[in-house]
Amino acid sequence: MGKLVDPWDHHDWSSQEYVTQWAQGQDKREAEREEIFRLIARTLSDDSQAPLKILDLGAGYGALSQFLLTHFPNASALCQDGSEEMAKLGRERMKHLTGRFDYVLCDFSKPGWRQKIQEPVDAVVSAIAIHNVRSPEIIKSIYKETFLLVETGGCFLNFDRMTPSRKDQLAWLQEAGFSDVQCLWDGGRRALVGGSRM
Repeated sequence: MGKLVDPWDHHDWSSQEYVTQWAQGQDKREAEREEIFRLIARTLSDDSQAPLKILDLGAGYGALSQFLLTHFPNASALCQDGSEEMAKLGRERMKHLTGRFDYVLCDFSKPGWRQKIQEPVDAVVSAIAIHNVRSPEIIKSIYKETFLLVETGGCFLNFDRMTPSRKDQLAWLQEAGFSDVQCLWDGGRRALVGGSRM
């Protein structure tokens, strides 16, 4: 019988040293992601004063949440992540936003993770996170559970590596129940895809 492979084994999210080094590497990429973050913000609402409730899946140290909370000064964010070390780093980096965000620790690769989220939100966002689970079936499951967390009229936007393909990702969003599913930005290997809950 072959060895079972942990889909997360290429990252050591429980290691403070690894998480710190990984985050420092990501910091260099934030400038190039700002265009996408702005597009996410515009897609969420034309009203910068909107009191949005946002869930950030695989939030890590909170780069996307921090951007959105700055753009929407009346918004709040719940940052989901499976790593205590990442949450510690996020709390430190976003301490100037204390009171407007919180972390919930759960592993979205495990069924039922959404039960840790207490109430539906206006928008679910994710940036460069979901592809890490590597399994099409798990990604489909994440999309299905995410759909149940979105308020009617709300949306889910996923900026990620299109592994598997963008076509597959869009199909899975539709299968999960999302409407008006589309690709909002195509960068080849990466894209911004999403849909609404009607």
